[in-house]
Amino acid sequence: MTGIEFKSSPEFSLGMEIELQLLNPHTLELVDGILPLLAQDADNSYLQPEFKQASVEISSQICRNIHELEANIWDILCQLKTRCQNLGMNICAAGTHPFSTRFTPVTPLPRYLTQQHASGYLAEIMTTFALQIHVGMPSGDAAVNIMGRLKPYLPILLALSASSPFWSGYDTGFASYRRCFLSSLRTYGIPPTFPTWQDFSDFFITAQNAGIFEIIRDIHWDLRPQPNLGTLEIRIMDAQPTVKESIMLAAFVHSLILYLYECSKGRKTGFLLSPLPWLMEKENFFRASRWGLDANYIEDQEGNSRPIRNIVKDILDAIGMTADTLRESPYLHLLAQRLDSGPSYIRQRRIFENTGSLQAVVASLVKELAD
Repeated sequence: MTGIEFKSSPEFSLGMEIELQLLNPHTLELVDGILPLLAQDADNSYLQPEFKQASVEISSQICRNIHELEANIWDILCQLKTRCQNLGMNICAAGTHPFSTRFTPVTPLPRYLTQQHASGYLAEIMTTFALQIHVGMPSGDAAVNIMGRLKPYLPILLALSASSPFWSGYDTGFASYRRCFLSSLRTYGIPPTFPTWQDFSDFFITAQNAGIFEIIRDIHWDLRPQPNLGTLEIRIMDAQPTVKESIMLAAFVHSLILYLYECSKGRKTGFLLSPLPWLMEKENFFRASRWGLDANYIEDQEGNSRPIRNIVKDILDAIGMTADTLRESPYLHLLAQRLDSGPSYIRQRRIFENTGSLQAVVASLVKELAD
């Protein structure tokens, strides 16, 4: 088969995409604002439409380090907030909108309309919001190698990022209901493992011939290679209410990937999570989605489990020297502190318990992003 070219990018460069909620500032309900927002400046490259018109995606530039990424995201968000205010909208970020029950319309672009036709009713209720992190890879073989090594860590990233406990006005009992919902769609979920880039290329061409995918972007796995960008894209995380939380997770992912790369070359040794049989792998994703940081992670093929909080501490210890090299240690210290205070799903539930109001939950999300 003809291979797919992987256009390598600067090694371990960073990029970030955040899907944000567009809100009516008075009712805090989702508002279909992407078309007027894009009409303000059609050539704006850092603002992108998403599947639903009540969402806007911001995309960073290619950044050399975490500090450059943080500054770039702040700059984009400040510009976006001004544009939204001029149109009578507000913004917030979380994996789902806590109380919206309205079927928000699909953005009328050919790719999204095709996706809507293929997904049926699921497309009508698919209103979710993600954080996506890109890390530059030197080659396609390196990308799929790190992809396989990173896969056991995806439930950990899900638990750390969980911010979607509410759906259509209900407490779902999940820390990340967004991931639970998306796993029901045919092109989403746990990625396969590929020994080489040629194996991935052959897979994609076969799937393309079968009419499953048209382009790489039709693959919506929790983790996927992006050959046109030369990156590995981590897609499992819920959108984060604050920039600081997004950057903390980016630093964690960045240090972890470089650590895994160094281990693959025999230049580092230390704590590593190992691939598991399919059922145990799937169970870890479910547990992280359901219980977040309170989940027990199945760690070996005998079925032994440990609390995710303890495993996060082991990972942080293992990647500490790598984080020092990348000047990312302060962000990882903040991440360690959040093991006690908890991710957004805990904060959202606490506000609802204190107020009985999901509007108060959304108002808190608006304030967190603004602050």
